[in-house]
Amino acid sequence: MGGPSVPAPPPPPDPMKAAQANDLYYRSSLNTYIEKQPEIAALEQRLREKFSPRQRELERQMSALDLQRSAQAQLQVERELGPQRSLEAMRRQFEMSPEAFATQRALGQQAALQFARLYGQNPMGAVPQEVQQSQGLPSVDYLNGLPRVGVS
Repeated sequence: MGGPSVPAPPPPPDPMKAAQANDLYYRSSLNTYIEKQPEIAALEQRLREKFSPRQRELERQMSALDLQRSAQAQLQVERELGPQRSLEAMRRQFEMSPEAFATQRALGQQAALQFARLYGQNPMGAVPQEVQQSQGLPSVDYLNGLPRVGVS
């Protein structure tokens, strides 16, 4: 078939011999696995005894850090979006039921009047100035950790 510089291609493989070779390889690898299984199991057990406690400890630490980060992120979002959420809730209540909104507002005004009658001062006067207008409050970034609060 070939020429002086091109060798002839090899004959096609015999499908029966190829199947027998595959079968022999599969059986020998299974036999090897079965023979080596006790050694492999012993090695796995030694590795498990050596590394498993450390792995469990690392998994616990990672889980705790994940929980801490998610809590800090939720606190940060609540601090940034909390006022907007309450304003949105009031707007939605007014849109859904103006009567209920008016009732809540009237109840708040009535409570303020009762406070003024009872204590002789405006209810807003009982709220500290830094709470009424919190412009000077430093911004808190919960993603860098929880803020330290001095309690006196």
